[in-house]
Order: sequence, then structure tokens, then C-alpha cells
Amino acid sequence: MTKRAFGELESQILYILRSGERKTVKDVHQALGGENSYNTTMTVMTRLAEKKQLAREKIGLQYEYWILTSSSPSLLDKLKQKFFGVKTTTLVSYLIESADDLSDDDLAEMEKLIQKTRNAKK
Repeated sequence: MTKRAFGELESQILYILRSGERKTVKDVHQALGGENSYNTTMTVMTRLAEKKQLAREKIGLQYEYWILTSSSPSLLDKLKQKFFGVKTTTLVSYLIESADDLSDDDLAEMEKLIQKTRNAKK
């Protein structure tokens, strides 16, 4: 079992919840592939709720979580500002240049995302 860095786990959880659909800890833990323990996933999700990145509501015996949409900066925005200033290109450039595991398929997928974003902004 490969352990993720704590910040990486936060990012993965936020990525899973990006659709805005409500999910339980069990749902997210399964989507993560069970790489971390259930309790670790629950702790990180609870902390993200405390940081106002996620909202949660108790339904029966469990909580359902979803991403909060608010005017406050997101966790990614805070990290981007702290480490890379305000330019998204600086962050993306760093991620691409420092990644040693990018395949041609990964790069092709990124190119598709860039094109999709260009088309959406037209």
C-alpha cells in the first residue's frame, strides 16, 4: 500500500468531490482505491470541513460531504498564492517540469484539457 503525502490526500479528496455531488467517507475511500485507511480518509475530510473547504451534513449515522462554493479562496488558490504568486502558468509549469512520471498519454490528456478550456472561453 502506497502512502500519499497529507496535502496530496487532501487534493485527491477535493478532486473526487469536484462535481459537487454529495459523498460519504466510504464513497471517497473507495474512489481513492483504499490506499489509505478509512480512518485517515475520515480525518482528512473532517479537517477539510473545519478549514471550510468541504461542507457536511449528518444523514443517519454518517456524514455526507461536498465542496463548499464560497467567495473565500479555495485550498488550491491559497497554495498557488503562497508558493507561486498569482500566475497559474507558474504553478502548471512547475508541476509539469517536476513530474518524472508523465507519459505521452498524460500529455495528450493535458492537451485535450487545454483545448477544452480554450473552447469554453470562446
